[in-house]
Amino acid sequence: MREYDLHKRGSNVSDALAKLDLAISAERAKGRGVFCVVTGYGSTGGTALIKDAVLDACRRYRELYHIRGYLDGELAADMFCPEALAFPDLGLLPPQAFRSPNPGVVYICV
Repeated sequence: MREYDLHKRGSNVSDALAKLDLAISAERAKGRGVFCVVTGYGSTGGTALIKDAVLDACRRYRELYHIRGYLDGELAADMFCPEALAFPDLGLLPPQAFRSPNPGVVYICV
């Protein structure tokens, strides 16, 4: 599964959202199904702001049919939660996503 790191040292919310746009465009162009973006989740360095902004952007992208769905890595271990059940290609997530949830990633389906 391809992974894009949106919270590298020195990144801010606008940098992360620009990288998210590029990642989604690249994955759509390649016809890929599911990919992962690393957002971080802590309060230090603004990574909590990045994660919140990425989740908001994913909501908008889904409403505009730019992506088919997204899933916060924190919720992947609960396959019966509404968010996981709504994810279009849950079977394409790596097995470790179900065993140990990662609050610092977001899975996106194009």
